[in-house]
Amino acid sequence: MKHALIIGAGGIGGAVASRLDGYTLTLAGRNARTLTDLKQQLGADAVLCNLNSELEVKALADTLSKLDLMVYAAGAIYPEPLTTTSAQHWHETFEANVTGLFYCLKHIAPKFSAGARVFVIGARPELVTLRNFGAYAASKAAVTALCQVAALELRRQASLTLVLPKAVRTPFWEGVGTPPRDALGPDQVAEAIVAALQSEPVAELRVG
Repeated sequence: MKHALIIGAGGIGGAVASRLDGYTLTLAGRNARTLTDLKQQLGADAVLCNLNSELEVKALADTLSKLDLMVYAAGAIYPEPLTTTSAQHWHETFEANVTGLFYCLKHIAPKFSAGARVFVIGARPELVTLRNFGAYAASKAAVTALCQVAALELRRQASLTLVLPKAVRTPFWEGVGTPPRDALGPDQVAEAIVAALQSEPVAELRVG
């Protein structure tokens, strides 16, 4: 049976996990309650992991055998003007969105089986290059660049797809405001990812 790792198990990550058939699942993230709930629902392995810690990500990688699918759906946002963005919020945004992804690619990529698939949740520049989204927009631009490089370096072993959805109704919106009326549900993004698994790999997957 194929093995999938879902990083960031709430929202989109949890929706993907609940739709995967034919995979044994490992869920990783920092929300213990979410991990416990999904572990019970799906019979998955669950690993509490601080993605900002390279040691913890390496320890996660050490628990894995061959991996056929990785979905990186972790992230953070602090909506505030640049002039009032604290250094802590800036670093936390980049750590969750970029540094955690880097650690996962660095330590988990060696576990990929031939032909493995990788999906990373990104953001469309035109949807996040907005007032009060400075740290988030900058971090997601970095995610795009990192994914482009990783796709080149891993192409003989795995295929990486950057997922670019419209606005998605997730806990992300708490403290941000009301999501647009046409915002997608996490299930819609998850369904697009699962459908893409049945098709030839693409560099970008736009949803909505």
